Amino acid sequence: MKNILLALCLLAQTAQAQQSFGKVIAGFEVAFDVNQFTDGLKPRLIPGLQLEVPIGPFSIGAGIGTEIYRDYEYYTYAGQTIQRMEGGQVVPYYVSNLNAFRPAYWTVPVKLDFRFHRCNCVYVQAGMSFDFFNDNPEGRVVFEGAALRERPLDAVPREILFKKNTKSYTFGVGFSLFTHRFFRFTARPSFVLSENPEIFTRAPKYISTLRMHFGVQVGLFQ
Repeated sequence: MKNILLALCLLAQTAQAQQSFGKVIAGFEVAFDVNQFTDGLKPRLIPGLQLEVPIGPFSIGAGIGTEIYRDYEYYTYAGQTIQRMEGGQVVPYYVSNLNAFRPAYWTVPVKLDFRFHRCNCVYVQAGMSFDFFNDNPEGRVVFEGAALRERPLDAVPREILFKKNTKSYTFGVGFSLFTHRFFRFTARPSFVLSENPEIFTRAPKYISTLRMHFGVQVGLFQ
């Protein structure tokens, strides 16, 4: 009975601490991958804006951000064919250009936090992100005049390289590094399981990652 009463007191103190910080919490967060456990594309910094609403010791939130990956390279046919003698036989080679662009996705995270410490400084988070392919990043030619044995396509539409929509799942433990009356700084290591955005690849369907998040939050409507 004493343990139950103690747990209820802790929950009540946590709820009061959240309400005193703000009825709505706005934040800016930046994430980056510390370690990627499976093969696949690796994003650069992942910035995003988020809003959350405290409900007792829980918080429900959503946001919007962007994931920009490192350079993705592919060949296109330049329209010329050259012939070389190999082993007494004429072998055709196709003159091609090496192209590159940085794949990008808009990401919409949805999360549920639970703050289980009366100081309101430790919480666990479970979340899910919906990602939408952004075809705006410009491409460039990295190298001209490569000779290939197999003829590449004249042009490569990006929709045959990357999925239009992907999802990822997150579980992490967060900490409030510094808290003032109106704002706080947070850090959160997370395990992330993401759908592989690349279509033609030998990598697994899902990519598992250890990701680090740093953010600043502002309490509104105190």
